[in-house]
Amino acid sequence: MNILAVDCCLKLTGAALMADGVIDAEQYDLGRRQSSELPHMAERLMRKHNLSWDSLDCIAITNGPGYFTGIRVGAAYASGLAYASGAKIIPVSSLELLAQSSGLSGKVLVLVYAGHGFVYASCSGSLEAGEYSHAQILSWLGDNPDAVIISDDPGRTGLHDLDIKMVKPDMISLCETARKNIHLAVSPMELKILYYRAPQGMN
Repeated sequence: MNILAVDCCLKLTGAALMADGVIDAEQYDLGRRQSSELPHMAERLMRKHNLSWDSLDCIAITNGPGYFTGIRVGAAYASGLAYASGAKIIPVSSLELLAQSSGLSGKVLVLVYAGHGFVYASCSGSLEAGEYSHAQILSWLGDNPDAVIISDDPGRTGLHDLDIKMVKPDMISLCETARKNIHLAVSPMELKILYYRAPQGMN
């Protein structure tokens, strides 16, 4: 099974290739150069492993939540590639990717900046992925004091009094998560982006 993973959802731009069970990856913080560099990263990996585009079985992407432009760049590139190659797309939540990238087990609360006193959050089996106010997160933590809190950018969460560990998304973790989620593969027409936008400022 050949899986190409691409991501530019949480400030990271990366590509990873799983071919014959081996993962090769590269990732950088490219700022606004995501759309111009992502195709080159993928092409370098494909060429390095002597694979043609039509040999891809699946393309994995993070489908959010995260930065709007990065999500759109990743989704557009993956969808175009999937159409051209006949591959399916495996969507992976950026919250799940951060949890996997942390290497932690147990109750891991993942937070991603959403703006205006809100964060995107999830905790496997304990808190459904969605958008939450700071007050909601603090209330949940009051009932779950044993949770370990992680974020890709702790300073932006606005929850400065909490002990939040910084975790950067990792392309190898994206490939491994995609392999576990192969049953979720969809056609490009079925791809859905996760924005979780709530009417901010309301309970």
